[in-house]
Amino acid sequence: MNPPNWLETFLHDLRFGIRMLRKSPGLTVVALLSLALGIGATTAIFSVVDGVLISPYPYARPNEIWAPGIQDAKDPNSVRPNCHLSEYLEIAKLPAVSMAMATSPATQLLTGGRAPENFTAISVTANAFQFLGVAPVLGRTILPSDVSPGGQPEPVVVLSYQAWQRLFDASPDALGKTIVLNDLPLTVIGVMPPRFGWWTSDGGWLPLALDLHADPFVFPILRLKPGVSKAAAEQQYAALEQRLAHDHPGNFPKDGFLAKLTNYMDITVASGEMESSLRLLFGAVGFLLLIACANVANLQTTRATARAKEIALRLSVGATRARVVVQLLTENMILGLAGGALGVLLAKAITRAIEYLMPVFYVPNEARITVNGLVLWFSLGISLATGILFGLVPALQCSRLDLVETLKDSARGTGLTSAGSRTRRLLVVAAVALSVILLMGASLTIRGFENLQHVDLGFQPDRVLMVGLQLPAGRYPTYERRVTFARQVLEQVRAIPGAQAAAIGNGGLPFGGPQSDYSIEGQPQAGGHSILVGLISPEYQRTLGIPLLSGRAFTDQEMAHADHVALVNQAAAKLWTAREGAVGGRIRLGLLTQPLGIPVAPGASDGVFTVVGVLGNTRNDGPARPPLPAVFIPYTLAAPTGRTLAVRTRGDPMLLLNAVRRVVRDADKDLPLGRPITLEEVMGQATVQPRFNVALFSFFGFLGLALGAAGIFSLLSYSVATRTHEIGIRMALGAERKVVLRLMLAAGGRLVLAGTLTGLAGTFLLGRILRSEVFQVPVTDPLSILGVVTVLGVAGFLACLVPARRASRLDPMNALRDQ
Repeated sequence: MNPPNWLETFLHDLRFGIRMLRKSPGLTVVALLSLALGIGATTAIFSVVDGVLISPYPYARPNEIWAPGIQDAKDPNSVRPNCHLSEYLEIAKLPAVSMAMATSPATQLLTGGRAPENFTAISVTANAFQFLGVAPVLGRTILPSDVSPGGQPEPVVVLSYQAWQRLFDASPDALGKTIVLNDLPLTVIGVMPPRFGWWTSDGGWLPLALDLHADPFVFPILRLKPGVSKAAAEQQYAALEQRLAHDHPGNFPKDGFLAKLTNYMDITVASGEMESSLRLLFGAVGFLLLIACANVANLQTTRATARAKEIALRLSVGATRARVVVQLLTENMILGLAGGALGVLLAKAITRAIEYLMPVFYVPNEARITVNGLVLWFSLGISLATGILFGLVPALQCSRLDLVETLKDSARGTGLTSAGSRTRRLLVVAAVALSVILLMGASLTIRGFENLQHVDLGFQPDRVLMVGLQLPAGRYPTYERRVTFARQVLEQVRAIPGAQAAAIGNGGLPFGGPQSDYSIEGQPQAGGHSILVGLISPEYQRTLGIPLLSGRAFTDQEMAHADHVALVNQAAAKLWTAREGAVGGRIRLGLLTQPLGIPVAPGASDGVFTVVGVLGNTRNDGPARPPLPAVFIPYTLAAPTGRTLAVRTRGDPMLLLNAVRRVVRDADKDLPLGRPITLEEVMGQATVQPRFNVALFSFFGFLGLALGAAGIFSLLSYSVATRTHEIGIRMALGAERKVVLRLMLAAGGRLVLAGTLTGLAGTFLLGRILRSEVFQVPVTDPLSILGVVTVLGVAGFLACLVPARRASRLDPMNALRDQ
């Protein structure tokens, strides 16, 4: 059976196209390398986008998961994602909800014949694994039968894959074994797959106790019934929350609120800075791919010029224009697919490098970045699209040849030369312009990162060791025991040789902390505004190197008695409008007037504090953002289970780590330290996202520069080859070699100048996008523009120099004889 005509034609075109590409191996190799770079970079970024943004979760239908939250009516950025257990149970009963689950994260003490360590124990409602739709790799998950009708959970635990490997060496015999968390033995009933990471990738999951008496905070999520819209569900949710706010006004914002449902895919840790970075990087590699396409289109136009007589002959003996276009496009598609295949190999290496550079805390722990089936289909589509994109213009030009002129022996292909020359020049200008935009993106991110590195933090991060202390609630149930432990550890750490100062607290060390509404005595209430609250010890400002601008610090007596005194930063001091300033003023913190769910000092719920001093501003909202108003109160006013210990040392802070461990071990031999870290490391983590942007924008920018320079080089080389006869005549008539050199350099320089000016015009828009999307960068930065113009000028000059020198060294007699 003979193949159909179309298949036979296609196979013929395929064989012919491969044969023609093999006839000019130099052009083919350059085109393949250009395409491999462009397609490889684009595929690599798409694999990251797919793994981090498109499908980061292994859960069943993650795009159908909704997170309810309460948004402050006057502060859209203030959203409460959690609620009381009793509130969650009401949400689960809404007619629009088909299923709901709740999560309560905690850190518990792992003991029981093991070295004590902090273990991430995530309590979940009994239907959680059914809700998430992921089966275990070993054993079973938590079932409704693991919670009694009275709400008491069974002592069972499901381990993460990493915890199973670490604690039981990945042995199947782990099922039925026991681990001890907060002195409670728990039976291991299952192990989840490697990619399952609900709130932890190295911990475990416990059944949540339905204790309405304690009514703890939980984080709810839900699925809607089929056919129920988000708007309809939000109406029901808002009605419920309005009723609950009427019954329990203290649990809701005082100035009103909005009940919102947010899709779970919109609240990943990659949302925000990482999502913006990946979106911009995807645009950057799109520019890189266009530069590669422009270069290959230039090469293909050059090849078409050389083949003009052959194509004209085919047209003259009866070939249709459509047939010629299809043949040439087939040739280009072969080139595109071969470049795509090389690009996929390159993409695997680039993907591994990007994964290494990515800050892990900006990526969901469930995400896996791989060159998977979807990525391969994307690469195939890009390869075919580029084959059409860079091949269409040369193919159409070839199909419109002037047959008579082209077939004349003396014409030397002029049927295509004029239009081809204009096209080649335009393609080089476009490639240079795109290179300028990529280089400006890299330059602006570098300048922004440099600015970030020189921000005045307001504190001194050098020589400060920080460790976390997590007390088991069962062994430390009361305010007195928790405060006594903290005080004992703090006093002994201060006495360690080599320790200059030590502080303990919650929040404000030096970032973040809980937020509270507030009112200042004698002034109108600040509706809709909040202030950061830090619980600190007397040596807080000395430990972190924060200046005391006015007033005084806390005394040991005030700390011991949990007196209602406060320090404020400069941003908060400006809230006092009276001429005498903040010192001596009184501020009421709404946070302390509400149930905190932790033991507090007697009288703490009064919430009124006298300001005794003003501290300098610190970058408490990250180094890229301005300081937020903050108030600091004695840490002895409240006693949570977790605290942070900071120690300023005379030398290397890590040298005091063992001494700090001994102090904690003397206070409680079963209590581990949290992961030790220096304050300089914390600051390094704060800049890792900008560092990631700088690395990738710079890499893609210089790839674009290399491709742009290659385009200039190829065009001028071809120009020298086609103008050999003209150059020979000029030199025979007396033109000096330096004149020819200037002539060719000027020809390339005009292209570089036109591309540079075109590219700079687009950088103003780019600067505004980078400023709003990534991090603080200057919109127009003369130094960046000067740097880009210099780099591009040098690269363009070198690209022009080689073919220009070749033209200037031509022997006039040989040039005239060869033509």
